[in-house]
Amino acid sequence: MIEGRALVQSLEKAKASVTKLGGQFKSYYIFKDVIFVPKKKNYNWGEDLVRVRVYCKNDWPTKKVVLVRKKTEWNGRGKKDTIILKKEFDTEKEAFAFIKENISEFEKECEYSREGWQYELKTHRIFIENIEKYRPSIEIEADNESDLQILFQKIGAGKIVTESVPEIMRRILKNPSIS
Repeated sequence: MIEGRALVQSLEKAKASVTKLGGQFKSYYIFKDVIFVPKKKNYNWGEDLVRVRVYCKNDWPTKKVVLVRKKTEWNGRGKKDTIILKKEFDTEKEAFAFIKENISEFEKECEYSREGWQYELKTHRIFIENIEKYRPSIEIEADNESDLQILFQKIGAGKIVTESVPEIMRRILKNPSIS
């Protein structure tokens, strides 16, 4: 499985394109991501990252708060994540206490909200998202990079995003004029 993200002209046009290709709407979601990074200087964002995702609305079988520690490997225009740790909590406070007690070498870097629409198209999952202070985008989970690129073209996606959302949001939140 490979994931890729691209900018889209508008959320509505992207939804219409996915539906026209036969994509089936699956769910609507809203969540907040809180990003923690290593306290050491000069770290690589793909090397090690902790994300606490706080769900405000979703239809997925999960607790309200999910902590994930992951490494990301970029291959061409897509990425593969390796999950090192995944834990679910009832509250944000519990997740933050877990970080403090178990992975204290991380510190909070930033947080932002996301709103999205999930679709399924054959074996692919498509997420059309409105990320706070960023531009409308689409994330596709495909079987391989070729399928990923074909779907981006068919949907009419724009610029391919070749860095993680946390990296982008860190820059935007530190300097809002660059979004």
